[in-house]
Amino acid sequence: MNETGYTLIMERQFEYRIKYKHASDIVTNYHYYMCESASQALEFQNEMIEHHNWRINLLSVERKNPWSNRWEDESDILTTTTQLTNDE
Repeated sequence: MNETGYTLIMERQFEYRIKYKHASDIVTNYHYYMCESASQALEFQNEMIEHHNWRINLLSVERKNPWSNRWEDESDILTTTTQLTNDE
């Protein structure tokens, strides 16, 4: 229980990485997030884009499988949600 007397239930968090490329760069970069889902990682990334006024293209979203120690593609989230690029 927390200080309000309610029990908080959190989902398991996984490490996510989002591959992106700045509009003017040649190389790609990654941002890493600890999240409950790919959509939450994308929300965090969109907040960063908006806060820093970045002009970037998001290329992929991956979740690290802690049992196999491999990155698993979850890029389908990029086609099912709105992403910010600040291209306007």
